Amino acid sequence: MAKPIGSTCNIDCTYCYYLHKEHLLDQHRGRRMESSMLERYIRQYIEAQNGAEIIFSWQGGEPTMLGIDFFLDIVDIQKRYAPMGRRISNDLQTNGTLLDDDWCLFLKQNNFLVGVSIDGPRELHDSFRMDRKGQPTFDAC
Repeated sequence: MAKPIGSTCNIDCTYCYYLHKEHLLDQHRGRRMESSMLERYIRQYIEAQNGAEIIFSWQGGEPTMLGIDFFLDIVDIQKRYAPMGRRISNDLQTNGTLLDDDWCLFLKQNNFLVGVSIDGPRELHDSFRMDRKGQPTFDAC
């Protein structure tokens, strides 16, 4: 599992302990995995796998804050290092608030398995998962 944006997130769940690690680990909002580190991670991860399928799991904070171009780079790097006869798959865990038509097209075209974090029905979800302005996020998911 990779957290290429660390604890950075666009919502402020009441139970989230990652947001508090921003300060604990001296992370700054908007910090992302550098391109050279991303390529090294992908190459080394592929080299360390011995199964027929190599699965990358992307989480955060909120990984979609990195933008589609970041994930296009991921797919390109994976293609460069893909071993013959083995499949590379990606999954993405997101709060869903930034997903739009462009994101959905990219995710579909690149066969990403997507998990959207929702805390049950609206009343329950919105009591725990608010944006940074204190507004509910259920409708944005």
